[in-house]
Amino acid sequence: MALYPVNLAINGQLCLVIGGGSVATRKVESLLPCGAIVRVISPQAEKRISELAKAGLLEWEQRTYRHGDLQGAKLVFAATDIHEIQERILDEANASGILVNVVTRPQACSFQVPAALRQGDLLITVATGGGSPALAARIRQELELAYGPEYGQLVALMAKLREEVVPSGGMQTEHKRIFERVLDADVFAHIRKQEWNELEALLRTILPSTVNVSSLVECARKEVS
Repeated sequence: MALYPVNLAINGQLCLVIGGGSVATRKVESLLPCGAIVRVISPQAEKRISELAKAGLLEWEQRTYRHGDLQGAKLVFAATDIHEIQERILDEANASGILVNVVTRPQACSFQVPAALRQGDLLITVATGGGSPALAARIRQELELAYGPEYGQLVALMAKLREEVVPSGGMQTEHKRIFERVLDADVFAHIRKQEWNELEALLRTILPSTVNVSSLVECARKEVS
């Protein structure tokens, strides 16, 4: 079955993780950077979940799942090791129209989580339709070697450039030419070598005088992967 790829905004949205083991921990740690309100429901949980709860970064209800727990949730991860509970969570989610990921039954999920590589705002994902998570993870590792933190810095620069160029007016084709000139130049090489003075000098030769080049370079310098 072909899956539709989408990047979902979950900032400020309730996301449930039912279960407290290693898989649940990985789900929690993937949700928190996206600004989700994370609630874990499990009688016991790994140390990492306990630490995050004590730090106030998530809610941990130390009990078993009950019908009705899914109310108000944007996403649900069923990550217990009890088949009956997994099925009950799946049934409630489907009946309520809530997106659910059942870690023990990939084909029953209404969404699947790909292997993901993040470098700043650059996000590269790899999925196998649940057929081989190990292969997806292997490909993700290979991509990490090719796409290092400097790509996150390039995205930060391009995003700042877009903020300055697009609101200034002009035709879309003009904007496109500006972006292409930056990408076709040696901008990335200077970012990779952390040559900020050289980068600023280069940008001044290819960008309109109305663009605040110093702010572009500063955005790239500050970006943390």
